[in-house]
Amino acid sequence: MSPDADEGYAPPGEPDLLNDDEAYLRVLRSRMPARSQAVIERLNRVNEVYVTCGRDAVLSEAFETFLEDAQSTRHGERKEADIFFLTGESGAGKTDAARRLLRGSELLAPIQTSYGTIRPYVSVKLTGYMLPRIAARKIIAASGHPIKVDTKQGDAWSEMSPALRRRRVVLVHIDEIQHLVTNNSEENKKLADAIKGVSIASEWPVAFLLSGLPGIRVLAKKDEQFERRGNWVHFPDLKMPDEESLVVRILTKMSKAAGLGLGKMSETDMPKRIAHASNYRYARVCQLVRAAIHQALRAKDEPQELLRGHFALAYALRSRARGHNHMNPFLVDDWTQLPRGSFLDVEGPEEDED
Repeated sequence: MSPDADEGYAPPGEPDLLNDDEAYLRVLRSRMPARSQAVIERLNRVNEVYVTCGRDAVLSEAFETFLEDAQSTRHGERKEADIFFLTGESGAGKTDAARRLLRGSELLAPIQTSYGTIRPYVSVKLTGYMLPRIAARKIIAASGHPIKVDTKQGDAWSEMSPALRRRRVVLVHIDEIQHLVTNNSEENKKLADAIKGVSIASEWPVAFLLSGLPGIRVLAKKDEQFERRGNWVHFPDLKMPDEESLVVRILTKMSKAAGLGLGKMSETDMPKRIAHASNYRYARVCQLVRAAIHQALRAKDEPQELLRGHFALAYALRSRARGHNHMNPFLVDDWTQLPRGSFLDVEGPEEDED
């Protein structure tokens, strides 16, 4: 990298590749073959698809009720806030649903003022185990409020309500909060107390939306105050054949966005195979359909329809079924006898490899 690049210098008329992420990524994509660029363009349209279902209506209704209660007052003053739990197994689609929920809320929409933009909520995503004090600092930093580097765990949580008040934040969303939960009941109680403390702060109570795996319920199970403040929505696994029509709608809308037909696929057992291969999880169904569409778009014969073979290849690439066709639910007749989800166990010599 040149000295000019180190200093972040961009000549006039040229994109600022060091500071403009989108400009840099556009340059990278422009270096790809024209065929790949065309595939990406169609995939982008697929990525925009979100298929709503009954659970979205349940979530929306419950969250709207939660917000109404959070904004109600007692004797003209704000009351203590509650906590909203959104749970589901991995691949249930919690993250996308929560993101759509927050972005679609009129109450939580950004407010433009002459002195800047007010954002009524903060959303942070935890990507691995994190100490609660680091998470607290992450939340405060996401609000735009400065925080001291040497702030300790208790200090970070106690400073959160005043900091969020100055930034006019009324709700905090913590995604994948299971990364803060441990096997230590005492530590979990401290975490629950910290969150509860911010939600019941007398000057500025802050509501919380906590999304994660079902195990996060331990935060409420041993704390009656935390339990009674909880609002719960759980995303269960898909029920077949009751929700087969949902899989068909996902297939239809995503393939249409890609410019592909389905032929008679929806009238076969393919929707059931897709659900089984996706461990009956909504987001995993979408992921698998998207992967199959990608294979169709890459095919040299440029097919006009999404085929079962595209799913077979996509599944092989996203599992360890390559070379083990008998474990691929799109290549065998008795697919119901195969384990749910991706095939990751390999029989034979590979088991002995380091």
